[in-house]
Amino acid sequence: MKKVIVTGANGFIGSSLVNKLLENEVEVVAIDVTYQNSRIIDSPLVSKFESSLHDIDELLSLLQEGQYDAFYHFAWVGVNGPSKADPDVQLDNIQMVINCAKVAKKLNCKKYLCSGTVAEQGVYSIQDLDSVGGGMIYGAAKYSCRVFLETYCKNIGLPFVWMQFSNIYGVGNKTGNLVSYTLGELMAGKEATFGPALQPYDFIYVDDLIEAVYRLGANETKKTFYYIGSGSSRILKDYLLRIGELAGCADKVGIGIRPDDGIKYTMEMFDNQDLVEAIGEYVSTDFDNGIKKTITWLKSL
Repeated sequence: MKKVIVTGANGFIGSSLVNKLLENEVEVVAIDVTYQNSRIIDSPLVSKFESSLHDIDELLSLLQEGQYDAFYHFAWVGVNGPSKADPDVQLDNIQMVINCAKVAKKLNCKKYLCSGTVAEQGVYSIQDLDSVGGGMIYGAAKYSCRVFLETYCKNIGLPFVWMQFSNIYGVGNKTGNLVSYTLGELMAGKEATFGPALQPYDFIYVDDLIEAVYRLGANETKKTFYYIGSGSSRILKDYLLRIGELAGCADKVGIGIRPDDGIKYTMEMFDNQDLVEAIGEYVSTDFDNGIKKTITWLKSL
């Protein structure tokens, strides 16, 4: 790759990818709502622009026509907090994805890559549940976006890839996901509480995820969907207890304290063989080492 576009460029995942691209001497057009407290390394190869992604003409005015090898779309409002359960916020996210697809088409980008989430898998359990948590709205929005985007891109002839991310953890992650919550509670001397945690699960260290995302943009891809995970999923309870052991307080991991949310996962959902066939082996950090690195980082804050 020589030149790419990245939205959500100052977020945790976006900035991690931008920095990797810059280290590999790829020219980057970086777009985010703000660069206050920028996470992006200084480089003459990066051009930073602030935009909400709602105005297609504004976006096109910011982006010079040229040969773009990839358009990575990471921008998504309401990944955490109350807005995760706000349907209006989530619907607006889908509109931004389509706006960027229109821009990618007008600029003749070689490939449009969007970030999904393993939370999409939760929608398959909805029909069997009497009620769901607000966070399911986020997963449903991502799932709906994937279907809508695939239909739209095939209609306009835009090559695209939907990258379904596993549960991401590691240095720099303050998103409040499962690993962040668990370590945050344990390192504060509190009990981290969970349901039975008997379902299959998967985690991926951030550097390995970014390696896969980078290669998906650089390599030829034959499919429109790839799950990016560790390739070695296991039962969630085993993960959680191991986090407690590595943090030195396994007695504070409260399994079975909360009720089961009823969401079902299967090992097949975490199969990354299609991805390995497309880009080769990309995982270099096992769970224990990843958690140790994360703990060391948290202690340094």
